[in-house]
Amino acid sequence: MPSTHAREGGRSLQMGLTQDAVKSFQKGLSIDPDDVDCLLGLVRAYLSTGASADAEGAVLRLLKVKPDHTEAQAHLAMLRAQAGNAEALESLKALATAPTAGYFERFNLGSLLFERGDLAGARAAYESVLQLSPASTHVHFELGRIRLQQGEPDGAVSHFLRAAEGAPNEAMPLLMLSRAHAACGQLGLAIQAGTQALEMAQGGLQRAVLEDLFKLYLSAGSSEGAKRVALELRKLEPASLNYVYLHGLALMSAGSFAEAKELFAEVLRQAPGSWQAQHALAQMHLALGERAPALTLLEEAAASVPTDPGPTNDLAVVLMQENGHARVPALLAPVLAAHPNDAGTHLNMALGTFHSDKAASARHAKQAMALGAPEVREQAERLLQQLGA
Repeated sequence: MPSTHAREGGRSLQMGLTQDAVKSFQKGLSIDPDDVDCLLGLVRAYLSTGASADAEGAVLRLLKVKPDHTEAQAHLAMLRAQAGNAEALESLKALATAPTAGYFERFNLGSLLFERGDLAGARAAYESVLQLSPASTHVHFELGRIRLQQGEPDGAVSHFLRAAEGAPNEAMPLLMLSRAHAACGQLGLAIQAGTQALEMAQGGLQRAVLEDLFKLYLSAGSSEGAKRVALELRKLEPASLNYVYLHGLALMSAGSFAEAKELFAEVLRQAPGSWQAQHALAQMHLALGERAPALTLLEEAAASVPTDPGPTNDLAVVLMQENGHARVPALLAPVLAAHPNDAGTHLNMALGTFHSDKAASARHAKQAMALGAPEVREQAERLLQQLGA
């Protein structure tokens, strides 16, 4: 039966009070240096905080007392494999695949393989853990991460739901659930999960949740939601130019072009080399009918990032509106070299070469037809009809 200090430490560890747990285990070991339960609890506590050296010291003490302790062997193998010991990795695999393998042997193998980018191996190891502990919050969370990376967001949703149920006071499972819903195109559910995560998030995680919510509201067409989140971010970090920029994007999406223009101008004053601010400010000038300053800003932004589709395509459009078609092919060639499947660039290249090279125009219009969204395909089709192609 575990000692009093081992039980107290175990309760503290379950509650996330790692330092209290360590003190309880150490107090127990001061009474009985060979207390296996306190030694094992100390190992788990150190591992939970990433204190690898302390964890290895504790696990070696445990193995000295009980050399055949399988979980301790698995922890030692994982720690040494993380340090680059190939033999330790093989030892861990053998421990994890033995018929008597327990939770930590299998979980440690999953964690190590995931760290090394072996998603298939990690997934198999974690799924084997579920055979022993079907409701494990940690395992469902890790499987959700893996399935999201493997392009299976539906499966990720189910795992993150289980993880969120198992850790109702934790923000991270809900944040990842929000991302999985977003990957499925379920923006409403993503916003709902993100909002729930925000109620519990603190510090850097709070900023991460807010940044995700900002993108979700913009994607969902909710400019009011985006503005509200941008203001929250600015309260958190008043000196952040990035959050001023996001606030400008929210105002732009709401059609408040004059207000957005002021914010983008503020960003550009403090970060003169920001091509994103140059591009956004140019868009606001265009929306307000101020073509001359817009053209200047687009020229500067396109010169800074000649392969980025955004500012260069906008510059091409403005030039063509002013009969400057001759400059378009040279401007857009680097963009297409870097982004050969960008339908909008193909369409603008087709328009730019319409008068000078009809064969090239038709070729790019066909590419726009094949690659583009409905509105791009519609314009490309009209252009091909004019070309008789």
